[in-house]
Amino acid sequence: MGGAQLSASQELELAEELFEPVPEQPLSYPEFTLCLCHPVRPCSYILRGDIYTIGRDPSNTIQIVNQFVSRRHAYLVRVPTRSSRTGFTYCLIDGDRQGHSSTNGVFVNGSRVATHYLRSGDVIYFGPEIRAYFFEVVPIPQLPSPSEVDSGPLANSCSFPTT
Repeated sequence: MGGAQLSASQELELAEELFEPVPEQPLSYPEFTLCLCHPVRPCSYILRGDIYTIGRDPSNTIQIVNQFVSRRHAYLVRVPTRSSRTGFTYCLIDGDRQGHSSTNGVFVNGSRVATHYLRSGDVIYFGPEIRAYFFEVVPIPQLPSPSEVDSGPLANSCSFPTT
C-alpha cells in the first residue's frame, strides 16, 4: 500500500468530520424508524415527517428497488392516537394516494392489510421479498459515569458472599 501514513490523532480528526454531533439534550418529540431488509440495499429511515410515500419509483420518499414492489406501493401518514405513549403513530396505507391498491399488497405481522395503525415492533412486507420493521426510537437515559458510581450512594451496594 502506498501513500502517507496518518497518525492516530489525524485519523481521529478525520473520523469526527464524518459524523454529525449528537445533541446534548434528548429530542423533545418521539421518533420512529422504518428499517428495510433489502437483499441489496438494506437501510433505515428516521420518520419525523407527516407523509411518506413508498415504492419503486424514484419520486417516492422511500424508494424500494424491487420487481415485486409497485411504483407507488404504499404510504405512511402520521396520525394522533391515544393508545400510544407518544401521542401519535403512523398509519400504513396500501397503494397510492389516489386510492389504487398495490399489485402484491402490504402485509403487517403476517396479515394482508389495506390500512394499519403501526405499533412499535410491527413487521411489514412490501410484496413477497421486502421486509421492514417499524420501531419507536426510545431515548436512552443518561447513566452516571463510573467515577460517580464509585463515590456515590450506590458504591458498595452489591455484596457478594464470602467463603
